[in-house]
Amino acid sequence: MSTGPSLLPGPRKWWHPRVARTSGSVTEAIYGLILALSVVAVSQEYDDSDAGLIAASVLITGVVFWLAHVYSRMLAASIERRRRLEHSEIRDVLRHDWPLVQVTVPLVVALVLGALGILADGTAIVIAIGLALFELALTGAYAARLRGARLPGVIASATIATALGAVTVALKAIVH
Repeated sequence: MSTGPSLLPGPRKWWHPRVARTSGSVTEAIYGLILALSVVAVSQEYDDSDAGLIAASVLITGVVFWLAHVYSRMLAASIERRRRLEHSEIRDVLRHDWPLVQVTVPLVVALVLGALGILADGTAIVIAIGLALFELALTGAYAARLRGARLPGVIASATIATALGAVTVALKAIVH
């Protein structure tokens, strides 16, 4: 364990990933990005000419998984506490899991630009994939800095998060 000063500043507002701007979970953000990437990859296989349909699929899937996570977390908490959750506890659960949907917004915006004809659909899809991978890297790096990691740990965390997303895209290419 090193005792010298860190070469990296602590997490700063200017480099927070989207999830850091909420009180939500970084783990839910990473999960949401990987989920969104898998939806884009699979949807592209079936109809890569309809970025609007892919955008709707990403957003709807994010919302459904968010609701499933919220329901599961609330159910587990009420079983553990042997009572109904209070409104404040429900709000905390909703907020905790919200990044699962929140991280899909930039991807959906890129895909909607394709649906509107501002970008070619294929370009919008590539941009959405790139945005997801970039946000995965930022979120992985942010999580490592939050726990006090130094540069090698930050790079490793960003690389692992990005690789998990890239594997999803690569599997689509290999399988299809």
